[in-house]
Amino acid sequence: MDITTILSAKGGIEKTMGDVLRVLWLYKRLWLTEICMEIEGMNATLKENIPSYDDVRSAVKELSNKGYVQMEKGIRGSLLHVRGVEDYLVTLNENPEIVSALTEDKKLSEYIRIKYSMFKAT
Repeated sequence: MDITTILSAKGGIEKTMGDVLRVLWLYKRLWLTEICMEIEGMNATLKENIPSYDDVRSAVKELSNKGYVQMEKGIRGSLLHVRGVEDYLVTLNENPEIVSALTEDKKLSEYIRIKYSMFKAT
């Protein structure tokens, strides 16, 4: 499955994989829990379904297997847990294929447009 197939998917794990790539394009590196929150924000803004944590985790693992992202197990800081929380740090592999596909992605462009128009309004 190539990057354009992932980004054009309308459902299933492939759609979630595309959403993971989109939010990682914005931030380059996020904890898995942060990816879930960012996808929730993006899809709520665009009035799309929000995937479950398990779906996002599966999508990240699949993207890692394909070489699109790297996953590192680590301890994320937390105000509620003195010793932190075990999580996965996920980094986007910015190869030319990914960069080209994401810079032309319509969903990502629309989300960025809406996001920045909201910042301008305040």
